[in-house]
Amino acid sequence: MKRLKRIVLPFVAAAALTLAATATTLAGQPANPGCFGQDRAAGVETIRNLGNAPGASEWGHIAADRGSTNGAQNQAYKTSCGGDPAP
Repeated sequence: MKRLKRIVLPFVAAAALTLAATATTLAGQPANPGCFGQDRAAGVETIRNLGNAPGASEWGHIAADRGSTNGAQNQAYKTSCGGDPAP
């Protein structure tokens, strides 16, 4: 009986820890995963379909305009579309 406890107890403990870790991971999932990338791709596709896609130099100007605030703008959009993990 003692030997059985020594074998079974670590497996039960490991299973409990795995379930706890899984529950924690699931609690932090975004409400709308992938919304930022999907919306960005849809916007570019819409521009292309309208036939007025900017050339490489125009994309360069857009990137330069966003240069110092690009990360903050992307994060704000991701937050607004539901792409941030739930607290």
